[in-house]
Amino acid sequence: MSRPPAPRYAWPAATAAREGRGRGRAPSGAWVPRYGLVRLLAGLALSVLVLLLGVLAKTGPVASLDLEVDRHIAVYDRTSALTALARAATTLATPEIAGVGLMILIPVMLVLARRRLDALKVFCMFAGALTLAEIGKKLINEHRPPVSLWAMKADSGGSYPSGHATTAAVLAVALIVVAATVAGRSTALVLGGLYAVAVAASRIYLADHYPLDVLGGMLCALAAAFIVTGLAALPALQSHLRRLDAPSGRHR
Repeated sequence: MSRPPAPRYAWPAATAAREGRGRGRAPSGAWVPRYGLVRLLAGLALSVLVLLLGVLAKTGPVASLDLEVDRHIAVYDRTSALTALARAATTLATPEIAGVGLMILIPVMLVLARRRLDALKVFCMFAGALTLAEIGKKLINEHRPPVSLWAMKADSGGSYPSGHATTAAVLAVALIVVAATVAGRSTALVLGGLYAVAVAASRIYLADHYPLDVLGGMLCALAAAFIVTGLAALPALQSHLRRLDAPSGRHR
């Protein structure tokens, strides 16, 4: 019997699949460089935005609005119970302790689970976010809210961006990135998001930061995550990065 004639019109997906097999590569491969480059550029843009927001935070109208928010909370919204919760939340995200500790602990756990590439990503996200926040503090050099508004002694150093907000946000983002399942990513998104929001709110509530300070801290975390995942998706680096999760020896 003769072979039936091929249909005149083929579905695009089928055509692309045939073309990909014929050329010896997957049809979606061309999107990999774009995917990495777009994320990398987005991360760089967010890094610039962090600094621009810091400059904006020091302008008269914006600074006055930030101060008014802190003053309103200090006068009208504080209770002993909320203050205790805010202090607990802020203690859990201290950059010098929680930030550095998690930057080491989570990668070690991932290495033990034989997920060395994810361990490297998490380490770089934490290091990048905390470094960007520290650079912002040095360059912007924003003063803390007035002492009269403090609910507890404020940290030393610049107010913008918030190191606590950076630590909480980069933890949430890192867990989302390395989650192995959809359920894991959803859980990380919900719990990590609640944790980041709680820490950010506590910093404003305690008058240790202005609202734009915590927004800048969260943007530091997003910038680091986009840069790290963007670099990891670049073909020039993928061949080297894949070796991290390759078997370390031959099975006999």
